[in-house]
Amino acid sequence: MLRILSLSTLLVAATPAVAQTAWTSAPTAAEMAAAYPAKARAEGVGGAVELTCTAARSGAMTDCAVLGETPRGYGFGPAARRLAGQLTATGVIRGAEIRVPMTFPPELARSAPLTVKTPRWSAIPSVADLQAAVPKTEGGPNDVRVTLVCDVQAGGVLSDCAVDREEPAGQGFGAAILATAPGFRVDLMSAEGMPTVGAKVRVPVRFALKPVGQATK
Repeated sequence: MLRILSLSTLLVAATPAVAQTAWTSAPTAAEMAAAYPAKARAEGVGGAVELTCTAARSGAMTDCAVLGETPRGYGFGPAARRLAGQLTATGVIRGAEIRVPMTFPPELARSAPLTVKTPRWSAIPSVADLQAAVPKTEGGPNDVRVTLVCDVQAGGVLSDCAVDREEPAGQGFGAAILATAPGFRVDLMSAEGMPTVGAKVRVPVRFALKPVGQATK
């Protein structure tokens, strides 16, 4: 009997994990690299800043102030304030105080490729999309795990995706999930405040297959 997809568990969430602040514009990885403080770049030091900003009517972040900066003395606070001028959000109330984390990964100081570890997903494929894509064979595996690695383009769109992990291998699951990649989209800033456009993201997908007779149990 053919097996069907009965449960989809994405490590990003079972439904789209929409960012608390959905950014409509944000610095890119290249722009953060260009703004990287000179002293920190020379020493290969990464940093983190928490800002508090006021939302304008347009959704732009204004009057940003540094609440915390780690490590101190490297210029991460002023750099974060300058970059925050590129942030615009949707759905914010004019005059609202917005907390904005911003992380400067040391990869950018070394001009190394940046892979965002905790992207916030603004869209993921539906269970129906996955059901249509994955192979369904009698006696097939119960537990399937696939991880894609993709580039992030303008607007959080994924491109140039490749299969990084496929378990079990050689049964077409990697190619099936790869075909659903256009259904994924990331927010323009990660959970810890890293830019996603111009970086890479990992897309982990795990799902269970059950025989048709067990699918409703």
